[in-house]
Amino acid sequence: MPQFYEYRTHSDNRRSGSYDIIPGIEGDFNFTKHPASIIPEELHMHKNQTDYFIVVSGKVLFRLVSDDGEEEKFIMTDKDNKTLIIQPGIWHGYVALEPSCMAFYLSHKFDSSDEFRKKTDPSEWKLSK
Repeated sequence: MPQFYEYRTHSDNRRSGSYDIIPGIEGDFNFTKHPASIIPEELHMHKNQTDYFIVVSGKVLFRLVSDDGEEEKFIMTDKDNKTLIIQPGIWHGYVALEPSCMAFYLSHKFDSSDEFRKKTDPSEWKLSK
C-alpha cells in the first residue's frame, strides 16, 4: 500500500522549493526551482554542514569564498554530470543564469544556529574574463 510523507515547501523571490523530501535520512534532500538573474544579497556559511549541489536543468553561477579571502566563481549546467561539494567553513551562494532547477543534499537537517550570513555587493557576482 502507498505511504505518503508531507515535506516542507518554501518560496521567495529567488526560488521555490521542496525541502526534506525523503524521510528517515540523516540530512535533508531538497529540490528547488530558480528564475534567472536574481543576484543574492548575501553569502552564507555553515560550521558543521556539508552541502552537495546538482544542477538538474539550466545554468547556475556559484561563488565560493574562504575565510582567508580566496574566491572561486564557476558555472555549472545540467550537462556537467557533477556534484558540487561545499565543505563546512566555506562562504557560498549562487545565481541562476537562466531558469534552473537544482537538487541538493545537506549533511544535517536544517539548523538555523548553523546558518551564518554576510552581505555581498552585486558587482562581486561578475565573472572575470
